[in-house]
Amino acid sequence: MSKKLLYHLNGNTDGRLKTYLDSLKDTLHIAWYPSAGIDFRPMLYLSPKYSEKNPGSIKENIFPNFFIYTDYLPYFTFFNKSIIYKDRRTVVTVEHIEALPNLRLRLDEDIVEFPEGNELTGKVLFLEIKVKSKELGELQYPLIYAFVENEAFCSKILLPSKSDISHIIHVRYGTAYGGSKSSGIWLFNVLKRLNCKVFISDGLYNLASGDVAALVKYRNLNGNKPEMEVIRTLPGKLWSKMITNITWNIVK
Repeated sequence: MSKKLLYHLNGNTDGRLKTYLDSLKDTLHIAWYPSAGIDFRPMLYLSPKYSEKNPGSIKENIFPNFFIYTDYLPYFTFFNKSIIYKDRRTVVTVEHIEALPNLRLRLDEDIVEFPEGNELTGKVLFLEIKVKSKELGELQYPLIYAFVENEAFCSKILLPSKSDISHIIHVRYGTAYGGSKSSGIWLFNVLKRLNCKVFISDGLYNLASGDVAALVKYRNLNGNKPEMEVIRTLPGKLWSKMITNITWNIVK
């Protein structure tokens, strides 16, 4: 059902995303990064090349080949530059960009800090991203970036379409870093229904007021936390100078 989700987000757009989907032969493995900002580290850390160089306690056999990012309040733009990140070891470049149909999803004042959003809120973009790394070489990924509320996107788009999301990334989410009244703890409730295989997290979650509001307003976000097993731990300082470690968790 992953391909169905991407066709839905593509709408009637007759561009590179549609061409990609029409010609796709490989199985889709989608990674969803709610509250992503401009963090492209998952494209490095979730790659087969990284796993080969840094094996976990269990050999990983599923790697994302498509990314979906959501963030309702973008404070950046991809429109006027191709290089969007650069340091001594990594360069991230936008190779292609196209607009997809907007998503008319609610911004709820009980869940987000700024329910008025901004001029980009509601827009959806298809991006082709190239990452050049001194350690891992060159990596390229297709990405859909939807500037929408995470909770509404999951409730109104992902769950109704019975999407398969192989990886979900919970790093620098919400209450710990501003912009949201939610900590993202509700994500545990949907891991099994999204057929998530690996949950990547910084461990910073608690039942915040935004989580409670989301569970009331979006009833399908309720559920039970599955059993999980840690298979990899990354020091937080290697991921955006985090104060906590990042763990890869197999969802059972």
